[in-house]
Amino acid sequence: MVASPAPDLPSADPQQAPVRFGVVGAGFIARWFAEAVAQEPGAQIVAVTSARAERAAAFAREHGVDSSYASLTQMLQAHGPDSTQPVDVIYVGSPNSFHAEHTITALEAGFHVLVEKPFALTVAQAQAMAQAAREADRFLMEAWLSAHEPGVARLRETLPRMGRLRRAVLVKEQRSSRLDAYRAGKNPPAFDPAAGGGSLMDLAVYPVSLAIHLFGTPDRVTATGHLLDSGADSHGTVVLTYDHGESSGLEVVCTHSKTSPAGAGSFIASEQDALVMDDCQWPRRIELRGPAASDLSGEGDRGAARNGSRGAGPQARQDLSVDRHGPALGYELAEVCRLVRSGARGSSLHPVYASIAAVDVLAQARAQVGVRFPADECGQPR
Repeated sequence: MVASPAPDLPSADPQQAPVRFGVVGAGFIARWFAEAVAQEPGAQIVAVTSARAERAAAFAREHGVDSSYASLTQMLQAHGPDSTQPVDVIYVGSPNSFHAEHTITALEAGFHVLVEKPFALTVAQAQAMAQAAREADRFLMEAWLSAHEPGVARLRETLPRMGRLRRAVLVKEQRSSRLDAYRAGKNPPAFDPAAGGGSLMDLAVYPVSLAIHLFGTPDRVTATGHLLDSGADSHGTVVLTYDHGESSGLEVVCTHSKTSPAGAGSFIASEQDALVMDDCQWPRRIELRGPAASDLSGEGDRGAARNGSRGAGPQARQDLSVDRHGPALGYELAEVCRLVRSGARGSSLHPVYASIAAVDVLAQARAQVGVRFPADECGQPR
């Protein structure tokens, strides 16, 4: 299998000052972010905060960050526009239950925000975040990395060739590294409803967001799942049904699990063709199967060799695999830096309304499965 060359990451103008980030959180996702910043000349981490000051200090030492703080408020006060080390963008990598609070606090203080997925836990929170961004006239985007991946770009390019779509199965199943701790009697955030944990919010967000990205907001949501003793969900299925519009007649089955490894890939099918991928979060191995995969160049075998196709009719195959390079969050970070420098207030590729739609779908799924968060009870945006 020959993959297409990875697209180059956008290069920063060496004459421009780097986009300066303040990081909220010192867990694994914040480390991924720091690894991406280390390879992005157009970005710099100026400060980090964590609820545990010692973790923030350790993160700062590990990644060469000058300042660490025990609270977000302290960091915002110390790195305003008139400070000696101003911050442009706050990267919110805190536990799910703090995404809305930290985002709104940063926006109201005048900072741009990149907030990790899931965007929020409830629709009320998501709408309040969007309103805060509008009122502050600041940039806001959810860090759903898939939107910026070359494999997802390949999906967007290929789907129009397939005609009317009928069915998709999108799989995100990954045994949690915190499962053993939970089984041992601990209550890590990954399985704690008070922290917004569980498989729906941590993993189903990937196939659900991809479905919304590619097909729009579904008309109906049907969900099943299994609850752990903690009240968090361990695995389940979310079915998205499209009754109207361009995707009318399409059913998308999203499977997710934090208690078992992935055993299969994902696919999107029309009446005659199937687009098969290895991973719906960051697809790399991609193949189009069916008549749409036949040589489109009109040049016979030479054209087929050039576009990776083989066979004809229902047996036709076209290798659409992509290569990628750089750290896990590299493509996303480069795009955020480009957008912030341009003065954008959001991303046209992954707009805030798409993030709100995903939160709504996940909230409907949680209600059907029986997953309840404190934010559901209080009804407050933060």
